[in-house]
This record gives sequence, C-alpha cells and structure tokens, in this order.
Amino acid sequence: MRIKIYALGDSITYGFPYGPDHSWVRILAQKTGLAIINGGINGDTTTLMLHRLSQAFNHNPSHLLLLGGTNDAYWGQDLRTVTQNIREICLRCREQKIYPLLATPIPVDEPQVEAVLGEYRAFIQETAKKEDIPLIPFHKAFLAEDKRFKVELTVDGCHPNLDGYKAMAELAIKKLRISGYPERKS
Repeated sequence: MRIKIYALGDSITYGFPYGPDHSWVRILAQKTGLAIINGGINGDTTTLMLHRLSQAFNHNPSHLLLLGGTNDAYWGQDLRTVTQNIREICLRCREQKIYPLLATPIPVDEPQVEAVLGEYRAFIQETAKKEDIPLIPFHKAFLAEDKRFKVELTVDGCHPNLDGYKAMAELAIKKLRISGYPERKS
C-alpha cells in the first residue's frame, strides 16, 4: 500500500507563525520520506474540519491524521460537540477506506483553556485506545518530566516555536504507527 497522509488541523498543523515550510508536518515528511499533505488552517475548529473533510478526501489519502481542539477550547465549545465531530471524522474516514490517526492537542498557557483541552485529550486518548486508532500524544512533547508545561517551546503560550515544531515531529516519528510503515523505537 502506498502511504499518503492528509494532516487535518488548525494553525498548529499549518505551522503558525512561520508557515507550512517550518511545520511539524514538513519536518515529519522530510525525516520519514512519507507523503504528507498539510491541511492545517489557522483558526480552524473541529466543526470546520468536519465540514471540509471532503476536501481532504479529494487528495485520496491512505491515512488522515487529525489534530484539533485548541480553537474549540478557546471558543468554549462543549466536550459533546467536539467528541461528536471527532467521532464523525473517524467514521467518515473509515467509510472511505481511509485509516484515521488521532493526535492530542498541545498544552496552552491559559489555565481555563487548558482545563478544557485536558478533557478533549482524555476523550481522544480513550477513543484511540477503544477504537484501536493510532495516537500521537503531541501534548507530551511540551511537558517536562515534572509535568510542567514547557512554555519555552512556544512563541505565545499556544503556538509552537521552531523547537516546538521539531519536538512535535520527533514525537510523531517515535509514535507513528500506521499499516505499511514501521514504528520506530528510540
């Protein structure tokens, strides 16, 4: 099977503020040789991602990697809406014979928003385990051993800086588990 991944996401997938050439998506593609399309749009929510899913399908990917929720949390979107969106995206992928891959949103330096993101992460991790969907726990790239948020890996307490995007790509390389591509151990 030829692997072609569509990375569906928001500004953190896009590579804000640097642009797609400096995103974790580009770094991951360069380091692995995988064909990965950057489908990140600044400001996107899981609802908008669901609405533009057909655009992703037009690229005929073998896999769809979903990273979303940060803008939902900033807008105060309830857990139920976000979970329904994520479930629907995974369902539609499977209907199209596209393998879903899930990723957890990275932490932010705003306690109220971070509390909501924690609920989203718990759902995403539970869903990945229950549905046997590969998971990239991106949030772990931003946590020190003492669980402190490594805000120094961000430009603004939310968006990764160049080192943050590199850390995300390195974590993805370690955790990427897709049919036809071996998981790498470090």
